Formats: sequence, structure tokens, C-alpha cells
Amino acid sequence: MSFKNYKLLAQKFGYGAVAHALKYSLINKFTFYKQLQGLTVTMETLDPRYLDIDDKYTCRFLTEEELRGYAKDEANQIAEKFLDEALPKGDFCYAILEGDVLASYGWYSDKPTHISADLKLVFDPAWIYMYKGYTLPAYRGQRLHAIGMARSLQAFTEKGYKGIISYVETNNFPSLRSCDRMGYKNFGKIKVIKKGSGYKITPESTCAAYNFSVEAEK
Repeated sequence: MSFKNYKLLAQKFGYGAVAHALKYSLINKFTFYKQLQGLTVTMETLDPRYLDIDDKYTCRFLTEEELRGYAKDEANQIAEKFLDEALPKGDFCYAILEGDVLASYGWYSDKPTHISADLKLVFDPAWIYMYKGYTLPAYRGQRLHAIGMARSLQAFTEKGYKGIISYVETNNFPSLRSCDRMGYKNFGKIKVIKKGSGYKITPESTCAAYNFSVEAEK
């Protein structure tokens, strides 16, 4: 991060944020390091304004046939290989469509999910985990990513889930602020640091209520 970016960070989030970002960056110069802030959002905590969307859009789950079709267009950023892994696992894709155009989407799972090549996020399956969100460039700036999460939260709550569980790296201050505005609540952090050929993974005690942790694949 450049000096200019650190200056902007200080203006928006304070010097404590700068100190944390510098520490985060310094550790990663020597080894792999992540600090993940666990968050949940429910229909009770959600800001209902995020459910509002222009009538030109349709919000719904996509079928496998539809996903295979959208995967043929590289602009949609959906790989056939990814579908071959996600669909048998039972993961869902919730989308915002304008006609037949895939404007924005997110993937959701109630099973352990990779967050890197050899690390998996684990959590209580009473919650649904959101990952791999994408909005086509032509549709950015309309809050479709957040609206898609809010609409999917409503849909998954109707299916019996408690809400959406997620994480944001603690040095990603804009995303943390966006989550807070939407209605996400922090519940605990996980530190992941590479030690030799393995990882030291340290969840805070408050993560236990959500069975929220990271597991390394051997």
C-alpha cells in the first residue's frame, strides 16, 4: 500500500486502522497471515432498505441448466470446473437478473468451504455461508451485491436457516464498514498463520457458539 493510500485510510478510518494495516502487511512479508472477522446477519438485524430493488430486476436461485448456460459466457466469471465442484456439494447460486442478463450473483453453502487452496472455513450448518459474489461491470454502483445478499437472506430464512454467516479480513476496513451498515454483527475473530509446513489457527472463544473456525487440509 502506498503512502497516499495510507493517508486516505487515516482520513476515513483513523490512525488505529493505519497501524493495524501496517502490522498486517509486515507479518505477510515474512509468512502467510490472515485475521478473519466473523459476522452474521439475520432478518432482525438487516437494514430493510437493502431489500428494495428496481422492478426491472428479478431476484431468484438459478438452476444447474441456467448456470451451465451462463458459464459459456466468460464475462459471467463462472467456470465449468467450479460448477463441477459446487453443484454436487449442494451449493446455491442466488442471482439478480435483468431479463436474461446475469447482472449480479453470489454463491451460498451450508457445508465447509475452501477459502484458499488448502484452508477450509467450517461453521454451524444452521447458518448459510456466502462466498464468490460477482457483479458485472455494467451493473456496478447500484448496490446489487448488498441487495443480492439481503434478498438471499430473506429466501434462506424462509428455508429455515438462521441467517448468513461470513467473514471479512480485519484489514479490509471499507468492507467491514459496509457490512456494519447492512446489519452484520461481529461475533469473533480467527487468526491463521503459517508455521513451517502447517498452520496455527486460533479462533476466539466467541466463535465456538457458531462452530466457526478454519481447518487446514493435510
